[in-house]
Amino acid sequence: MGQSQGIYNLPETLPDDLEKLRTMVSLLNDGAISATQLQAFRVPLGVYEQREDGTFMLRVRFPAGGVYPGQMRKLAAVSREFGNGILHVTTRQDIQVHSVPLDSIHPALVELAEADLSTKGGGGNTVRNVTACYSAGVCADEAFDVTPYSVALTEFLLPDPLSYQLPRKYKLCFSGCSKDCAGATVNDVGFIAKEQDGKQGFSVHVAGGMGAKSSVARPFEDFIPAGEIHLLAEAVKRVFDKNGNRKNKHKARLRFVMEKVGLEKFRELYEAELEEVRKEYPATIEVREVAHNEKALEGASSDAAESCGYNVHAQKQDGYFMVDIPLALGDISADTLEKLSDVVDAYGEGMLRTTQWQNIVLRWVRAEDIAPICEKLAELGLETCDAPVLDNMIACAGASTCRLGICLSRGLSTAIHDELVGNGLDLPALGDVKILISGCPNSCGRHPIASIGLFGAARRVGEKLSPHYVVQLGGKVEEGKTRLAKGMFTIPARNIPSFITDFLTLFTQSAEFPDFDAYLEAAGEANATKLTEKYSVVPSYDEDSSYYIDWSSDEPFSMAGRGPGECGVGVFDLIEVDLASARDALCTGRWSYAAALASRALLVTQGLEAKNDTEAFALFNKHFVEAGLVGGKAGEIVAQAFACADSQDPAAAFSADPTAVGVLVEAVTTLYNSMDASLRFKRVEGALEKPSVDEEKASEPPGGETGVDRAENFRGVACPLNYVKTKLILEQMQGGQVLSVLLDKPGADNVPGSVTKDGHTVVSLDRVDDHWRLVVRKADK
Repeated sequence: MGQSQGIYNLPETLPDDLEKLRTMVSLLNDGAISATQLQAFRVPLGVYEQREDGTFMLRVRFPAGGVYPGQMRKLAAVSREFGNGILHVTTRQDIQVHSVPLDSIHPALVELAEADLSTKGGGGNTVRNVTACYSAGVCADEAFDVTPYSVALTEFLLPDPLSYQLPRKYKLCFSGCSKDCAGATVNDVGFIAKEQDGKQGFSVHVAGGMGAKSSVARPFEDFIPAGEIHLLAEAVKRVFDKNGNRKNKHKARLRFVMEKVGLEKFRELYEAELEEVRKEYPATIEVREVAHNEKALEGASSDAAESCGYNVHAQKQDGYFMVDIPLALGDISADTLEKLSDVVDAYGEGMLRTTQWQNIVLRWVRAEDIAPICEKLAELGLETCDAPVLDNMIACAGASTCRLGICLSRGLSTAIHDELVGNGLDLPALGDVKILISGCPNSCGRHPIASIGLFGAARRVGEKLSPHYVVQLGGKVEEGKTRLAKGMFTIPARNIPSFITDFLTLFTQSAEFPDFDAYLEAAGEANATKLTEKYSVVPSYDEDSSYYIDWSSDEPFSMAGRGPGECGVGVFDLIEVDLASARDALCTGRWSYAAALASRALLVTQGLEAKNDTEAFALFNKHFVEAGLVGGKAGEIVAQAFACADSQDPAAAFSADPTAVGVLVEAVTTLYNSMDASLRFKRVEGALEKPSVDEEKASEPPGGETGVDRAENFRGVACPLNYVKTKLILEQMQGGQVLSVLLDKPGADNVPGSVTKDGHTVVSLDRVDDHWRLVVRKADK
């Protein structure tokens, strides 16, 4: 593709990929392929559908975060023409273009490619952006500049087709020293620069990562020569490919392979792959220096820089400085980015770096240029210079655009910012305290490594859902000392800003201040527990409806729009909300409410929905207790709760042993954990395996539809129940048999993608008057 205009050379297959994408979009518009078929191709290409139907996000990768002025202008132009005019910097140093319509995806990607910008590998089960310290090459603590290695490994891995067909995402990272600013110890493969006997190399950490079940990477190699990083990365990739769990995406990351086989067996598998890789790639990896503006680097005076707040930091090179440019929530308008490109052209190394904190930095700035740069940044509205605790606060997209988001994490970030600024705290004195927010447990906001980490959750309060956050404390990243934040304090979203303000106020008043780690160990965790008791209470909807509305929203909180096309995920969401709410009720002494939530939790797996607690107890008793799935004390508790449910004050009438209620919650949780992907359980008596008489009749060939073995009408059945009912019927059918289902539009949007993921084949999806007919052929097993 010629000489690259960017920090790395794009894969040679990119033009063919873009042409195939254009063809597939055209076929989709003509009805010749399904949205699911397009999805399978576009996601590994870094194109994600957003929460608003028909709009997409393009994730452009930048190894080590390096982006040149010409690329900044192109990003701005593409965002203006095809997107919403706002660019977003991610915690993996990518830059995203948002709100791109389906028919604009291909022309947008073609435009980006003209500036050597690509989204390939930006999503799905692929090798993701290879990150590095944004201060690489200018940091006084580093062993050496790791930027060229991040670029070289990117260019080595991206051409391989296997890099786009992995069990799950594969993340690699480079840090320049043991401080591990880039987070190598929480990646699938992390390289930390070392010098040994005068030679450059890396210590290596393997099988870490952040997600719903985060893990610190294992120390794997004390030292490998710098020229052999590709051999290790490729060998580990092949171990992942052959041993990763492709059936359960929640257990698919590399860390679960390590968990399953253990370090000794993992190393054995790795050594076998490494032997083969060495034969295929006998040469050391090709590394080249990243292009800079040579004129800007021709010496500088050793004058001290004029500070513009906290934004200016001295480099290890005398007379040069790095200027931080904080971005609110990682966002920058297309117009501002375009104008900023002129600043990057005129000053520093001629390249911008994105950071893991969703900010950007300009490096190799002369002392005499600080003042004019600050003036130009002020003209662009980028002069904001908050204390580090605010500038480094991270919030993922959350439910604002992400289909997996539960809470509006960006809205909470703004609320916390405003609360902290307005309460009189000495924010600069808080130093390196990091508040990191994810809209769900998946850790896109990096909450597991936060000083104060928050991830979104939903809780049922009465018959309504309320946005909550789980608070965790004490995360840290440093080679040999990395630890994940811990604790499971659940607090309504409405109370989080006040909780954090009070907690940090107690920190500033403690004897351990300003040492946050020492504070947590001495009194911090105890203080957090006491504050949780104060802030965990949720008033009824009639008392204060704001607790049922998320930050930056004026609509009642719901999980609508989460995971369309993945109804199975929706089922798990509903179950986990009820079980989490049941556990919270146990902790606060609401025994009858805990029993009701536990009884309600698994009804959705049978296609059932209770109208009230009395019905929940009755249905649970019939389908779970009488079926032999739950018994003993748990069954007795359900019977007692059912007897009290219709009384004037069920909570007062219910006098069961709290320990027994806990047994019920634990029994349901255990049963849930035994559930397979088909929503079936390990049964004591197998009572639910046999179809009812009605089901047997329904399974007879309908006669009215040629080639159909069974027909059902699920019009009027809401998501995800329509999917659950479809799934249960397919479980009763033989492989190769055909099921016809009538659905409303939400079901037509969601159920086909979900049954496809279960391995079945969608034969057709046709509109019939005001509804849709879905025809599915059951997978042969």
